Amino acid sequence: MFVLAVCGGCATVPPSPGNAQAAAQANGDEYEGWLFKRLTGQREAGESMAAASQPGAPVEPLGPLVPGPSSARGAVRQASNLEVVSPAPALPAGPPPTIPNPLPDSGVSISSAQAKSDEEKGFDLAELSPENIYKNMKKAVGYGPNEQIARSAMEEGKRFFREKNYKTAAGKFATAADRWPDSPLEEDALFLKSESEFFSDQYPKAHDTIGGLLKKYPNSRHLDTVVSREFAIGRYWEKLYSSKPAPPVVPNVSDGTRPLFDAFGYAIQAYERVRQYDPSGPLADDALMALGNAYFRRGRFEDAAYNYDLLRKEYPNSEHLTNANLLGLQAKMRVYQGSFYDGAPLADAEKIADQTLRQFGDQLGGERERVARARAQIAEEKANRDFIIGKYYENRKYYGAARLYYQSVVKEHPGTQVAAQAKVRLDAIKNEPDEPPNRLSWLTDTLDSKVK
Repeated sequence: MFVLAVCGGCATVPPSPGNAQAAAQANGDEYEGWLFKRLTGQREAGESMAAASQPGAPVEPLGPLVPGPSSARGAVRQASNLEVVSPAPALPAGPPPTIPNPLPDSGVSISSAQAKSDEEKGFDLAELSPENIYKNMKKAVGYGPNEQIARSAMEEGKRFFREKNYKTAAGKFATAADRWPDSPLEEDALFLKSESEFFSDQYPKAHDTIGGLLKKYPNSRHLDTVVSREFAIGRYWEKLYSSKPAPPVVPNVSDGTRPLFDAFGYAIQAYERVRQYDPSGPLADDALMALGNAYFRRGRFEDAAYNYDLLRKEYPNSEHLTNANLLGLQAKMRVYQGSFYDGAPLADAEKIADQTLRQFGDQLGGERERVARARAQIAEEKANRDFIIGKYYENRKYYGAARLYYQSVVKEHPGTQVAAQAKVRLDAIKNEPDEPPNRLSWLTDTLDSKVK
């Protein structure tokens, strides 16, 4: 905004009388400077048409990317060697086809019509957004979009990539993406930049580049490759954190393969990207299982149970389904806080235990006995919850409500230890009234008679 204020202030100074005509021809308006116009996206009609009349280089398709072996530190991965790009097809001989003029012959040139449409368009406040100001500043100083420069940088980057000079290649691909945005070339350049950073063991930079690529091109044709890179990076960061745990606020200043802060948090983000951008891909269920296991190891059982539940519901044919049931059962039981707290995790654990025994009974092996013990423990705890409520009503002499809960324990959980205690209590209060006597009957009767 300071730059705008300075430029805008300079633009309001009228030119000297001798140069007024030249300034008007150069700027289109003697009261507006060229820099202010460019910063706010207002180019002159002649300038726009001149830029549009420049023929761009022919678009060459990017050749297929063939993975090949390469040694690298950290994550298990495969290097990528680019095939030679096939040349663009030759243009047919003969004169170019004539294009009919879309405008009627009214004596008005195209540049004049364009200038008139620009005047009618007016000024848009969106041009003052920081993003647009930054783009227009780059154009003003000569770093705006340029397809020829972008393609030249792209070819240089491919050459460095083939030579396995990945860091230099990453810089060239960054230039190519920056100089020709919003194009297939930018998509390919961002992908190759992430590959270069991945193979040069710059995992944080590769993670950021992949994030930018997926945000702008969520259906990218390189999706299968980049999600596999994200999964590998996430695994590497999680294992690195397990071997060298560090608080999230402690910066990393010595290892370029791990983030500056919070390696575990970035590993979680990498796993989540796999499922977010490729939910039907081959690594989606693996990412959910990895998320659940990562949270389980950290003692975050509620988050672990959530991811195991997603895996069981959304990927019923996953190879991880048995383990998701077993670990999900344990996570739910650890989420449960006790008889005086919410019983929803206990009910969920009961459903998982029943489903596991019914669906995977023959595949559990030694785990079957553990699941059966967990199921018996769940039944005991559910009976204990009803018994505690019955005891609460008995202590307040609401024997009718107490009998209901004791009978529920005996009927629904007959094989539990609590059921035997419930039978003892039922026998002890069998002659007691359902409700305690009203010791304030003299007052309540008086009030009832007055109301009547």
